Amino acid sequence: MSEFLVSLLGERLVNSEKAEVDVQSLGARLSLVGLFFGCSMNAPCKQFNGSLCEFYSRFKKASEHKDKLEIVFVSSDQDQKHWQDFLQEMPWPALPFKDRHKKLDCCWTLCGFQAGLSTVE
Repeated sequence: MSEFLVSLLGERLVNSEKAEVDVQSLGARLSLVGLFFGCSMNAPCKQFNGSLCEFYSRFKKASEHKDKLEIVFVSSDQDQKHWQDFLQEMPWPALPFKDRHKKLDCCWTLCGFQAGLSTVE
């Protein structure tokens, strides 16, 4: 999965502490990657982020497969401050702000629309 993730996301992600996350190393241990397409200024994205954070926290605490899943935030924010503030709410890495439109072209071309995860309550 490592090579595929590097081709899709680039070599580095960033976490909420502004530390770089090596995609090659991350991909070596993962079985599943969730891409969270969102924007800090969008109320449904903010609401979904809260639900996703709850799920992620429970999964990382309780699942025997906790090291096999990672979520990556892909922002459509136009303002770096808004992006940084939203990333602070997330326990997972994100595409760097400067790269948010350079990567994942294949997803936009193939899908033609934004997609997200849904929760079942």
